[in-house]
Amino acid sequence: MRKLLFLTPLFLIGCTISQTIVYETDDLQVSKTATLIPARVEVRIFEDNRANIEENAILFDNPRQIRLNGKETCINSEKHYRKDTLVNQLSKMMVEHFNKARLFSVSFYGENPYSDHYLTGTLNSFYAQQEFSTGAAIGASFGLIGALATAGIKTPGKVIIDISDLRLYKKDGTLVKDFGNIYKEYHQEFQADASCWCVYWNANLMLKDFNTYLVEKIRADMAGVELE
Repeated sequence: MRKLLFLTPLFLIGCTISQTIVYETDDLQVSKTATLIPARVEVRIFEDNRANIEENAILFDNPRQIRLNGKETCINSEKHYRKDTLVNQLSKMMVEHFNKARLFSVSFYGENPYSDHYLTGTLNSFYAQQEFSTGAAIGASFGLIGALATAGIKTPGKVIIDISDLRLYKKDGTLVKDFGNIYKEYHQEFQADASCWCVYWNANLMLKDFNTYLVEKIRADMAGVELE
């Protein structure tokens, strides 16, 4: 039933209209040979540096559908993340992903008395854009049948996720590992809809890929690092 309820808005109105940073984690694959890092880690809410990056400006100043470089374009406008800050949501999702992937003994969102380490970082970009789909818009004008007929439409777009200064510390503030900067840029055909909601969901799916990469990077970088 849960999956049915989730899929209903995807096919009937294009994509989920609840603009939160969330994705499915039950399907994450954990290798039997993967080494669990024996640390209880707080993932502290990341610093938000996006407003200082010029390319991000349109996300703060515009609605989700704009005209960009002469084309109607969908963007993950900041105004639809207002229920909770984007960095709060991103940090929470990272914790869920880490726990499902069994990266650390346990990961906590924010400060926690049972932790012995903490992870910090800075978010520089969580940017998504794609061409507006006139085909999806025409389909939507014909109601349910039209929406279903155009549900598979995709348009070209890009998603940029950029995190810097990712560092693991002991609880007393001693630096354990500096993982540096992690930047990924995705260019592909993305699911489209008539109301520019899908651009948010597409950003979430790319975040899932980003966090999967991040798990493997942290695991590899921590090989041989003493935690005591």
